[in-house]
Amino acid sequence: MDLFIFLMFAIILGYVYSEQRKRAERTKQQKYEETILYEEKLRKQADEVSRRDYEIGIFYEVVRATRDEKDLRYQLNLITKAIDETLAFYGVRGCLILLPDLDGMPSPRTLPTQSTCGIALMSDEESSIMWVMKHGKSVLLPVIPLITRAKGSYVRRIVARSTIDSFTEYSYSYIAPLTLGQKVVGAIRLILDDVTHPRVIAIKNTLETERELSNTQPQLFLRFLDYAKCLIEQALIERALMQEECVRRELQKRTEELHAAIISSVSHDFHTPLTLIKGAASSLLDQGMPWDNDSEYHHTLEDIVSEANWLERILTRMLDLSRIEKGTLKPEKELYPIDEIILNTLDLGHMRSLIQGRLIEKNVPDELPSIAVDPMLIGQVLVNLIENAIRYTPTGSPIEIKVQTYEETMLISVADHGPGIPLSDIENIFEKFYRVTRKVDVSEDRPMRDQGSGLGLAVCKGFVEAHGGRIWVKNRDGGGANFQFTLPLR
Repeated sequence: MDLFIFLMFAIILGYVYSEQRKRAERTKQQKYEETILYEEKLRKQADEVSRRDYEIGIFYEVVRATRDEKDLRYQLNLITKAIDETLAFYGVRGCLILLPDLDGMPSPRTLPTQSTCGIALMSDEESSIMWVMKHGKSVLLPVIPLITRAKGSYVRRIVARSTIDSFTEYSYSYIAPLTLGQKVVGAIRLILDDVTHPRVIAIKNTLETERELSNTQPQLFLRFLDYAKCLIEQALIERALMQEECVRRELQKRTEELHAAIISSVSHDFHTPLTLIKGAASSLLDQGMPWDNDSEYHHTLEDIVSEANWLERILTRMLDLSRIEKGTLKPEKELYPIDEIILNTLDLGHMRSLIQGRLIEKNVPDELPSIAVDPMLIGQVLVNLIENAIRYTPTGSPIEIKVQTYEETMLISVADHGPGIPLSDIENIFEKFYRVTRKVDVSEDRPMRDQGSGLGLAVCKGFVEAHGGRIWVKNRDGGGANFQFTLPLR
């Protein structure tokens, strides 16, 4: 009986021990499997991080290489080369990015990129590219001739007299449109060795549906594609701006040429009759022909001469402006004292009558250096500025002429005590035919022509700049305008 109990106890104990051992082994196996799974998960995460770092590194290198480059052809070539290198493992090669011509028509003959694999476009590809750009849909074409390659290999090679189990199959040319919004701006060509590869299918879906790629799909391709579109869009914007600027410049050039032609034609057409009018009136004035009223006779002839002089000055300014715009104005420079130019200007016949009753305050230092100028042109600048000062200031108010010298320039100023220049007009006051709208004191009985022709200051600007100087105007704190211009001393 005791033996039986002992045996039963031993059997039960052995069973329990066996179960415990099995349970411990299952627990150990489960922990081992969990460890394996965990390590595999960590490995996949590490691979994913490495892949992302690798892709970011490649993308960064492409962006860095194209960032300061302005040639779109070079930029797109770098992108297609990077696409070929990163997708070669999936049997994708021969990447080309193709753009339409300058007229917006699909024309593969003006494509900016070349395949890094040296795979040129075939004739059927060219017509297909035009169709893709026109309709915005992708096409898949077999590449002919056929090429023999080992099954499962993405390295294409011709196998001759080999015992390797090989077969002949197609490669495909896949052409898809590149779109910005609803507009097709180009096309991309890829040579596919295996159109059933999951990554290749993902790339095709991305190009055809423009869906974002998931983590299991080649995100780097999408980054390159978006970057290429960004560069194309930027180039299109720059080209449009350049074309707009060219059109604007051409229109401005033609307008100025027409303007100059009109000025030249009108000036020459009117110059001869005005000279005859002036000569005849001057002769009558000199002959002293008797009238019933000598005072009225002389006043009439003086008016004729005065008006002819006024029109002659306007035409002279128009001719000067035409020479400036054509670039034919060449100052005949000579060393000349600036104070003599000022005195000669004030001593001109029509200037003496204009400044009659005016106080001309001259602030010209002694022993000024002579300056290399065309005295006729600089004298005309002073005439125009003084006439303006007289025209827009009260009768009897003084006009100040001041000369200052610096290291390399001479500064000449003509200032008045009038109402000054409206701030809105200062920027444009030296433009041709631009006239400042200001009220003229009718109590002073000034004719409308005393308001100016809009040519004098433009001529001043041209004459001064022909000497290498510049001219500007600013309002005085106490009222009035101060016109200043510089001339180089050397």
